[in-house]
Amino acid sequence: MHPQFWTRLRFAVVGAAGLVAIGVLTARFSHLHQAGEQGARVWFYDQGTKHLYEAPRDTIAPDRAGGSHGREGVRAVVVCFRGEQRDSRKRRIAYLEKYTLELKDLLERVRAARAAGQAAVEHIPARNSAYFQTNTLVKRPEEASWSPASSPEGQRIMAEWRAWRGPDGQSPIVCVP
Repeated sequence: MHPQFWTRLRFAVVGAAGLVAIGVLTARFSHLHQAGEQGARVWFYDQGTKHLYEAPRDTIAPDRAGGSHGREGVRAVVVCFRGEQRDSRKRRIAYLEKYTLELKDLLERVRAARAAGQAAVEHIPARNSAYFQTNTLVKRPEEASWSPASSPEGQRIMAEWRAWRGPDGQSPIVCVP
């Protein structure tokens, strides 16, 4: 066989392998090209069944669609230790979160206006504003009562998971579906 044949064959094999690798990487990371938060998922907690479920990031808690028997699904801040994100037995709910009816209604009106291609006429307070924090309620999964995020108890609930430690003394990280 001619020496150029082997050179061309090697070039073709390397090129094909490169194309396959690019295809695999593109398929693996295709979700990263989505703009903004489109496609992002978060954890919600069904208070009836006491189970976690995935929901789109823009779901506004409380969510009746995900809850069972008319109960509410609420946002769950789920933590785990590095390397354990995929092991459901290792995940732990740090706290639960929902909005007051007043804030939920405001957020839903703004979302509906945006979905209709209209500018929102209502002002959305910043997430760290006093209004937003007072109208965001938090609790531990085993508790019955909710506390405003702005209250001393709410602040304790949202911060206590940061002191948890793993077997090797590592700090937990927030897990997403």
